[in-house]
Amino acid sequence: MIVRVFLYLLVTAAAMAQKEPAPPVGVAPVQPLPFSHRVHVATGLKCAECHKTVLTATAAGMPSVDFCMRCHVAIRKDSAAIVTLAQHQKEKKPLEWLPVYRLPAFVYFSHRRHHAKGQIACETCHGDVARQNVLSKEKSIAMSACQACHDTRKANNNCDACHVPHPS
Repeated sequence: MIVRVFLYLLVTAAAMAQKEPAPPVGVAPVQPLPFSHRVHVATGLKCAECHKTVLTATAAGMPSVDFCMRCHVAIRKDSAAIVTLAQHQKEKKPLEWLPVYRLPAFVYFSHRRHHAKGQIACETCHGDVARQNVLSKEKSIAMSACQACHDTRKANNNCDACHVPHPS
């Protein structure tokens, strides 16, 4: 009983500490530079080539400016977006990409675990990226949506699977 009360208070406090709600399904965050997943996937790039930690860490990770400039030193180098990207590289200044999904601080989600143990493909949550120029949230991240997916896949639905701090 004490543990349940503690977890309830922890979740409530964390929810109240949220600064900004996540955007609703279908709304894309405004990114620092235009970026087309469709165009990049069409070149043969796979998700894990740019999002390098998707298979090894909690977060999928975003590509560094240096990584992007490996190709863009020659490809579309005169476009305004790539000129800005090159300036960031010159100044050793990272781009502040905004995540499409922003989870509350009290929610634990591991890309590695969902890929390795759950065998969940990127498209399950992120949609058909190969057809999208701008990514927006494709699925609700309400607890009921997560529980429904866990039920379908016979995954752990205990509170402490997602609502207790976990090591990355």
